[in-house]
This record gives sequence, structure tokens and C-alpha cells, in this order.
Amino acid sequence: MKAIFEYFRDDLDAEDETSRVRSAVELSEFQEDAVKKARKILARYDGVMIADSVGLGKTWIGKKLLEDYAYHQRYRAVVICPAALQRMWEGELQSAAIAARIVTQEALGREECDIHDLLDADIVLVDESHNFRNRNAQRYGNLERILAANNRHGKVSGERKKLILLTATPINNNVFDLYNQVSLFTGGDLSYFAAAGIGDLQRYFQSARRANRQQDSGIALFNLLEEVVIRRTRPFIKKTYPNATIKGQPLHWPERKLKTIRYNLEATYGGIYEKIVSRVEGLTLAPYRLETYKKQGVKRDQFEQGREDALAGIFKSRYLKRFESSINAFRISVRRALEFLETFESYILDGKVLDSSSFQKAMRYLSREDEEDDATPNSLADQLDAHEEARQFIDSLPTLDAALYDLKRLHKDLRKDVDALRAVWQDIATITPAADAKLARLKELLAGELKGQKVLLFTYYKDTARYLYSQLGSDDMVTVQWRTDAGNPHIRRMDSGADSRERTNIVTQFAPQANNRPELIGSDKEIDILISTDVLSEGQNLQDCGLLINYDLHWNPTRMVQRAGRIDRIGTSFDTLWVLNMFPDDGLEKLLGLVESLSRKIADIDRNGLLDSSILGEIVHPQNFNTLRRIEEEDGTVVEEQEQFIELVSSEFLLQQLKGLLDSDMRQTLEGLPDGIHGVISICLRIGVVARSKTTALSLQI
Repeated sequence: MKAIFEYFRDDLDAEDETSRVRSAVELSEFQEDAVKKARKILARYDGVMIADSVGLGKTWIGKKLLEDYAYHQRYRAVVICPAALQRMWEGELQSAAIAARIVTQEALGREECDIHDLLDADIVLVDESHNFRNRNAQRYGNLERILAANNRHGKVSGERKKLILLTATPINNNVFDLYNQVSLFTGGDLSYFAAAGIGDLQRYFQSARRANRQQDSGIALFNLLEEVVIRRTRPFIKKTYPNATIKGQPLHWPERKLKTIRYNLEATYGGIYEKIVSRVEGLTLAPYRLETYKKQGVKRDQFEQGREDALAGIFKSRYLKRFESSINAFRISVRRALEFLETFESYILDGKVLDSSSFQKAMRYLSREDEEDDATPNSLADQLDAHEEARQFIDSLPTLDAALYDLKRLHKDLRKDVDALRAVWQDIATITPAADAKLARLKELLAGELKGQKVLLFTYYKDTARYLYSQLGSDDMVTVQWRTDAGNPHIRRMDSGADSRERTNIVTQFAPQANNRPELIGSDKEIDILISTDVLSEGQNLQDCGLLINYDLHWNPTRMVQRAGRIDRIGTSFDTLWVLNMFPDDGLEKLLGLVESLSRKIADIDRNGLLDSSILGEIVHPQNFNTLRRIEEEDGTVVEEQEQFIELVSSEFLLQQLKGLLDSDMRQTLEGLPDGIHGVISICLRIGVVARSKTTALSLQI
């Protein structure tokens, strides 16, 4: 106990001088504690990550920190946020008279983005910083250039630039998501955290990545998380701050409940389900595995071959995921795959061998407006040759030496895949929306037990979102009658095709109360059913709604937490929030088994060190399959567990318990104890404390 007391002594004794300064930003107690800790981290490392769970007010914490620097110290501030959140940040900063330049992540991602006016910033705040998890992205490079300018020093402060990162999901796919974000603090200095026992940051993360489970990875990262990350979850806040208030009112914590909605996937595919799944499973995807087709005696690049095998596995997984999502999403995937394979085949027959990624870029020159065209897909080689820009691009690409490849075997496998996908195309060509059992179940739900309720519906895929919107808004007599039965709800769709202004308007019309537009409530502009992809899963206030439907399976449960956080936010008036998840009745285990098998093969390749981070984004972690099954069983603890990833190795809970003990006259006893192991042992024996060193997790047993 004495050891733990001394470990936290600076946190317990330090008085926060800034808290005495007049502020226009009113926070709850747990948010104020986060601000105090963030100030200390910024003072030490010039960078901090606020990673509280979705809906706990990270925006307000960031706003209070900006008030410290941009208002009170007149530092030059830059806020970088998704375009959909630009208007929100403008309002928040204006309400506290904080001067800051706001730049959207989308603008920062453009090659022509002019960052000259941003180079003299003293402090930069990045909202939804997980969008900077890819260091090869244009936006990441531009942000690094902003931070690196003037030898990483601000113009007004003359000190090293400070960086505040806000994200509820610092790790989306693997621990290197976090590594790339934290690297923005370090400026490439791998020994930046040497004082915390981290001599080489990259090796530190490589060691953590080798852990088999998320929890193990978190423990391996404890030193770093303790130094620069503030992470509290909803369960933690509820337990540790039971009397927390906001604007004088007690915080309200609704109960989250999961409900499984079943539909018959095999009914949609009319007896051809097994045949389709088997054909997808049997694809060779030769264009993505060219290293495999090198002739005997020709040296193969083992790293590249592992990467290609993983990429082929990811494509098969994607086909199966879209197969479950909607008939339309799957049909579009099959069309694109057939066009790509047949076009690639045309070039192979001409003796040209191009790598698949470059070839995909060339195909994009042929924009398609007829994705739902029923005509059988064919080679687009003639169109590519006729398209001047596409032809010039292909001519500029380095052609692989055809003499190194077994073209006969390559063409044979290409033709085998084309034949399999043509058979799939013929099988699904006649499936109409009227035969879509999943769509029918959704309509039944919306016109039945959910009639009259505000509903937020999520899907992973833009093609599925557009299909649903089209079918629910159709003018055919059957659908018109369905809308009448459902109470003529106002239905809108949001996906990546909507610009930031349109997104803001849709959010406001769907949740007018939460977005301070009460005049829209009950008007013909208010949206009743909103269909969206995960473009809506960041930073939006949608707590007018208490019911969410996930139309497709949770291959990444982190997304479920992000989605639930759109409606589970401070200020909600609902006592219960419902998360409805659609699951196929039959065929689920077959589908899960195939995706799980593919994911394990990819994970094996990764463990052999044959993958880079660019491949790992779509891998389904093995433990997620168990999570999926628990969601199907309506196990409500899943949501909280997903939130608690980093909290599992955080010392925040320990610190709060210690504060409680000190408030009960324990402090005098501890201060009177002599330093050294014998003094600690005597009190540990009396109260049952277990303390481990700073390099591992800390626990307190009272």
C-alpha cells in the first residue's frame, strides 16, 4: 500500500493551478479529472491521447484544453476533424471565444492541400484521430509536416508543438494503429519514451503485436498507455463517479439491451446457398497471387507471396461478408470481380503481365453508372484501350517479365475462376427484391413492433444502404402499401456519397433535439428512419433516437461500440437503448466457419512475419467469432467488454480507490510508514494489498 501511495503521490499532491482560472467550459467531475491529467501529460510529453468511450464528452475535454492554450495563453491553435464535425466544432469554439483554425481531415487528405498557414501552430487537436492510423496516407503525411515545421516548435510559445488526439477507438485492427498515432508525438524518435522504460518504440509495439489476444496486447503496452493515454469507459465512470453531475443535473445512464432479429438467408438464395458458398471458397484469385505462378527454378519473394496469399484470403472473406449483407451488394461484387478477371485475362493472352493493384487503378478510369445492369459482365480491355488516360496509365506501368511465369497454369486458374463466378452470376441474376427474405423481415419489423419509433439502421456497405433506401422508397404498389402500413415514415440515407453539408443537415433533421433545432420536431422535415454506413459512426449526437438496427453481422465488434455510442450519449432521456442485430437462421455456422478459417490462415501468415500493416485492416480477429456468437445470444455484456479493452490495464481505477482510502484517514498512516520493503509488508499483511511494478498491470484488493 505504501508503494502504491508513493507511486501515485504526484497525482495526489499536485495542485492544478489552471483550475482556478475562470472558464467558459463547464464539465462533469470525471471530465475535469481527465483535463487535469491531460495537462500533466502535455507538460511532460507535448502530446496526449484522450480515448474515453464513445459518448462521454471527449469534445468538451478537448475544448477545455484548447481554452487553456488558445484562449488564456493565446497560442495559435489548429483543430483537425472529419468534415461532418466541422460545424459542431465551429459552434463549440465560438461558444467559449476560442480562436482556432479548423481544417477537415478530408481536405488534409488531398494532395493539393495548402498547409502553409498551419505550419506555425503552437497546439494541434485531432478529433477522431484513429483516421490517422495509416502513416502512408496523404492526410498523415500532411499532419506530420505541420508538426515538423519550425523544428517542431510553435510560433507564439517558442516551445515544442503540443498535440491532442481524441478517439474512442485508438485500435481498430491491430496495435500498430496506436503506434502510428503515438508516433505523431515523437517526430520519429524511437527513444522518445525511454524514461518510461521504452527504449525502442517500434520494437515495443512489435512485441505487443505478437500477443494473441487484445487483453494481452494491452498489458504489453501498459507503460505507454500509462504515460500518454487517458481511457475511461462507461462502466468505470458509473462505478467511480456515482454522483457525477453535468450542468447541475445528475448523469443519466440508460441500460443497453441487445435483441436478435432472425431471417432466413437460405430462403433468399432458393436452394443455391451451399453451391454459391462452395464456389467462392474454391476461387484461386490468380491475379492477386502472381508470385505463386513463377516457374520452377525462379526465385520467389517469400514476403510478397505471404502478402499475396493473405490478400486473396481477404478478398474471399469480403465476398462472403457482402453475400450476407445483401443480395445487391453481393451481385455488384460478382460483377466487378468478373469484369476484372476477364479484363486481366485479355492482357495475359496478349502476353502482358501486370500486378493486380496497378491494374485495379487502371480499371477505375472506367467509371460505372450501371452497377445494377443485368447484362453478363465481360472483359473491359477494349474500353481500357479506347480510354486515352487509362491506356496512357497502363503504358506507363512496368510490365512484369512474362518469361518468369507459368502463363499456361496462370491462364487455366483464371479461366476456372471466371467460370465459377459466371455460374454464380447466373444463379443470382434472377433473385429479385421480392424474394429477399432479409429485406422482407426488415419491412415486417418497421411496420410492426417498431412502427412510429425513430430508427437508426447501420450497414457496412454503401451498396446495401442504397439498395435498402431504394426498396423502402420504391413507388411500386406493394411498397407504397407497406409505407402506409408503417405510418408513412420519412426515410433518408447517408453514405460516403453525401458531402459534409448534406450530412450535417441529415443529422440535424434526424435528431433535432440533440442538435438544438427543436422547431424541426414533428415537422415534415424530421427524419424517422435513417439508413447509414459507418460514415455516421463518428462524433455525432443522435440521442433523440433510442433504437439501432445492425443490418449485417459484426465482423469488427469495435464498430458496434462506435455505433451504439451515437445514441448512448450524455443527455439521452431513454431508460433503455435497444441494439437490434440481424442474424441468419440457417447457414450462419457455415458462413462463420469459412470466414474464420480464412482469417486463421491469414493470422498464421502474419505470425510468420510475412505481412505488412497495409494488409491487416480487413482481418477478422479470431476472438471476434466468439463475440459474434455471444451477440447472437443477446449477451449484453459484450458491449461493455469491447469498451474496456484499454481500461483492463489502466491504473485509473486503482487511483480512484486510493483517493477514497486517503479520504478515510489512511493518508496519515501511510505517510508515517518508513520507506522500504519491510514497512510495506506489514501494512500489506493487514489490508490485503497486491501491488506490482509499473511495468505490469496494477491491482488493488481491499
